[in-house]
Amino acid sequence: MGHTTRKVSHPNGDRSKLGRDGVGPITGLREALFPTRGVSATELVLAINLIVAAALFLVWGRDYAVNLHHWAEGWWSAVRAEHAYGWWLPTIFLHVGPGHLVRNMVALLVAAGTVEFLVGGRWTLAAYLVTGLGAAWVSYVGHDAPPLSIGASGAILGLLGCTVSFIIRRRHMFNYAQAWKVWRVYVPLFVLLLLPVLVNADVHAHVGGFACGLVLGPWLPPHARIRELAAVDSLRDEEVE
Repeated sequence: MGHTTRKVSHPNGDRSKLGRDGVGPITGLREALFPTRGVSATELVLAINLIVAAALFLVWGRDYAVNLHHWAEGWWSAVRAEHAYGWWLPTIFLHVGPGHLVRNMVALLVAAGTVEFLVGGRWTLAAYLVTGLGAAWVSYVGHDAPPLSIGASGAILGLLGCTVSFIIRRRHMFNYAQAWKVWRVYVPLFVLLLLPVLVNADVHAHVGGFACGLVLGPWLPPHARIRELAAVDSLRDEEVE
């Protein structure tokens, strides 16, 4: 059987790139991870984390871990004695070492890119901050001892929680092909690879961030691209033929 191609019309009258077999817009890995022109929210959050880490590594050198721990202890005391909750904010952009930074940035690339594709850049930034601060609060309450928890993993798990609850809440928006991939590919991968992270390192921050994401996700509005892509359903078309 020969392959057919067609152009997909969007609500604004623009036409996408030619899609093969009616699949619709052709997007590469970069477009999926950074779905916007210019600087995406995913790139911005990654850049902030990397710039902060690079600056502190450069200034502190071998004393990085010691000085960071001292900072975190001082911030915990400020939160406890003075209710200076603003000190939770910098903790979601810090990392305990190079290995921690690399692991978090790989996970952040996937988690933030997914949320940005589903809901757009502004909501991705908001979700990162809200779930990250929620994770920091749960960690603070759960440990009840210094120092403050350091790392972006709470926010990353929050973004993943947003993805899960968003997909469940908006499941009727997805076409047959998208729904098949979600339930047969993405959900099993999530269970096998991501859920174990919840019980590693700072369990309170991970579970707290993920829970915040589950609560926030259903309230996030879908980006227009979700409706546009859902309008093209190659698998359903094949069934009809």
